[in-house]
Amino acid sequence: MKTISIRLEDTIYEELNEMLNEMGQTKQTFYESFTRTALRERSIPFIISAPAKARYRRDSDKLAAFARLEESRKSFSESIDYDEEREEAMDAKYGSVD
Repeated sequence: MKTISIRLEDTIYEELNEMLNEMGQTKQTFYESFTRTALRERSIPFIISAPAKARYRRDSDKLAAFARLEESRKSFSESIDYDEEREEAMDAKYGSVD
């Protein structure tokens, strides 16, 4: 078994610790899960989320997203491909991972 050491800014370290506590994980399990998933999928991986803090939520972002969704809904006369819509939304939020 090998040991690794990671340097993080104090504020990032504390924010990570707080988020992992909310998710019921330790830093050890977080890094192990991340590494195992990256190796299995051969890509930088996955979305694990905790409830967003209020400072990250913006009403204008929510309203803009709703307006886009409503515009999209009105422009379609056929059924919506929800998988494609979800992928486009995830790309817009997190960037394309392809």
